[in-house]
Amino acid sequence: MTIERKISKNPVVAYNDMTAVDALRLMRRENIAKVPVLDRKGNLVGVITEKDILKASLTDEKNMSLLEMAYEVSNLTIDKLMTKEVITIGPNTSVEKAARLMITEDLSFLPVLEDQKLIGVLSRSDMFSILMDLFGARNYGTRITFEVDDKIGTLAKISKVLAENNISIISLCTLEEEKGVYTLTLKVQGADSDLLESLISPFARSIITPGE
Repeated sequence: MTIERKISKNPVVAYNDMTAVDALRLMRRENIAKVPVLDRKGNLVGVITEKDILKASLTDEKNMSLLEMAYEVSNLTIDKLMTKEVITIGPNTSVEKAARLMITEDLSFLPVLEDQKLIGVLSRSDMFSILMDLFGARNYGTRITFEVDDKIGTLAKISKVLAENNISIISLCTLEEEKGVYTLTLKVQGADSDLLESLISPFARSIITPGE
């Protein structure tokens, strides 16, 4: 699965010649703490956070009057404060790769570029939405979590027995917690918890969470 259909399009952006004060007002008005920064040609040139602005240091500020400090801040542009080395992804980036980048780099969002132009951002809330879809959380059904050995044909057998009982699969997620053993979370429609557990048990090492 790629992130293309889940990105937030037309994101709020700042421009590199904006003053820090204007950028801060923009972020507070939109209730966001971080925005991509573009140049006036529409190219992504950095990202700026509310924290970057609030922590901005002024040269020789101890020797400035409050009036002088206010003047300096009002004229400070964000191209002097922004992070210029930006991790980006494309619309065809896999969900797994995007999630790995966000976790390992501790990112609240990833700018999405196509032909070097910003077409959207992938935020943590977008990733939560993807997670909900992967687990079928938006649909009614019966869910069961169980362990299986990593053997060829196991999923095919499970799918076959469900189909034979007119049970449709809403979602299926897998996680290898130890080598050769997978934890599966299965959500279906067309079976109550007792029937689902009875059909799955012959293929499972153990049932972790019975049908719910």
